[in-house]
Amino acid sequence: MITVHTQFHSHFREVAATARDSFELDEPLVSELAQRITDKYGAKMKALLIDPDTNELNERGTMFVDTKGRRISIEDTLNDGETITFLVGIAGG
Repeated sequence: MITVHTQFHSHFREVAATARDSFELDEPLVSELAQRITDKYGAKMKALLIDPDTNELNERGTMFVDTKGRRISIEDTLNDGETITFLVGIAGG
């Protein structure tokens, strides 16, 4: 079992009504973290987090990054104590 920390920004923070949370996972997988988050925060969070067409992390205007600033995908593994940040992407020019 591992503990993964989350930081929520923008729409994710609005839905979660918190900036940070922690989740204990039986399996160190992003897919389990996503399931735990959607179980806790409901359908609005699932709509932000999961692409209904692919059942993968939603990459349409959102970013999910690990402690080192790398984008993560649904099949990635996580480390104990790691922090995953949930962001809404901003484009400009």
